[in-house]
Amino acid sequence: MLSEILKTAAELKGLEAQPDRPPGLSCSGLFPCPYRMYLIQTGMAPRESLTGRQILQLEDGWYQEDQSVQRLKNIVGITVKNRQARVTVGKSNIPGKIDGEVELDIRRLWEHKAWGNSRFDWFVARGINAYPGEKAQVNAYMLGRGLDECIFFVKRKENNDYCDPIVKLDKDYILPIIEWADRIRLDKWIPEPKLCEYCAQCGLHCFGEILDFSWMKEAKAPEMADKWRKGDAYVKVGGMLKEEARTYFVGTRDGNIKGIMGDEELLMTEGLKIQKIIQHRFDIRKERVLEEFGTEGLMKVGEANIVTQYKITDTEV
Repeated sequence: MLSEILKTAAELKGLEAQPDRPPGLSCSGLFPCPYRMYLIQTGMAPRESLTGRQILQLEDGWYQEDQSVQRLKNIVGITVKNRQARVTVGKSNIPGKIDGEVELDIRRLWEHKAWGNSRFDWFVARGINAYPGEKAQVNAYMLGRGLDECIFFVKRKENNDYCDPIVKLDKDYILPIIEWADRIRLDKWIPEPKLCEYCAQCGLHCFGEILDFSWMKEAKAPEMADKWRKGDAYVKVGGMLKEEARTYFVGTRDGNIKGIMGDEELLMTEGLKIQKIIQHRFDIRKERVLEEFGTEGLMKVGEANIVTQYKITDTEV
């Protein structure tokens, strides 16, 4: 009962307006399409009617920014500074407010987003280029603050996963967008809608529903697909058989079940040799580095790497 009352009340109330936010185009509304920015500047951009649940979800994202700030400070000792600092860019002084800045080896912009599963996964897979509006927003902030890099800090709402790649200032991308925005704001320019590579992400649907297939490739390879399916089946069955035999010989890894080998060093059976091998390793644990040398020590010994992985899924199952 109360849940339905809450959602209904939230829907009727709508999103709370920000009293200090000027009307018209701001840095968060910049986009590589002049017509879209024109509609935002003039207040003619269509507004999607939101359900109570969607409104609560959006507000939840705002609260989670504060949560991330506190976690960074309390858990790892990193302070997000200059929160909600104002910036202006372009000749028309396009306004904006940043989420904050972080100083590690250098000072960087810090932009926070709280996204659901689909947006988060799409961002992890394709990066900032899949979100042209957000890319324009943070580039404008960097330009306004005199910074060269941004930590784009994204939280997955469902399970507290985080992803925060560094986005570098791209003047070739942002300067033409700011120039279009200035023309719209100062010269009252009325651009025409044009079909472009960003129509799939725009949301206006000037030319109907457009899907982005630029990231996808199709190919005919029935023999290789069949080999993969057969190989996948062999691996799964083979893994199960090997694990069952291993448990019989040496027991389970947690030691709850003992194998026929017992505590002996070597077992010979049916042409198989099962030998106990004890190795001594030298490991550096992140927790100890953090405990002994703090966050700065962890930053000095760590390095960011881009790891490319491929996941093959059988869509016909």
